[in-house]
Amino acid sequence: MKTLLFVVVVHVLSGISVFGQTSYSCHYREYCNWNPDSGAFENCEGYSEPSLFVMNQAETMFTHTTETISSAYYVTKKEHDTVNDVWVYNVTSDIGAKYVYIFDPKNKEIRAVIENNGETTLLRFYVKAIF
Repeated sequence: MKTLLFVVVVHVLSGISVFGQTSYSCHYREYCNWNPDSGAFENCEGYSEPSLFVMNQAETMFTHTTETISSAYYVTKKEHDTVNDVWVYNVTSDIGAKYVYIFDPKNKEIRAVIENNGETTLLRFYVKAIF
């Protein structure tokens, strides 16, 4: 009986660590401009850039780290879009800027919508690995 209890406890505790934070290793960054006439993002330009997103277990914040900077984003609202199977996060950055981030593990992308001076830009990160 003690052995069975020990085995159950070990399996439960090992499962807890599996469901911790989630990391998204990215290899490419792309910017696209919104064209209100066509109703689509266009003129996309990008470049290779290794970076890492780390979402905490409670999904209340994530960090984004590149070779030169690390930023924290605090989740103010989250929802699962079941139609597109993506997670949508309204966030505030560590410097107070507000963004909408879309985590799309199925298509291995993280997207952010940025509004600045009346312009809307899509920032897309291509995910290399999720762990």
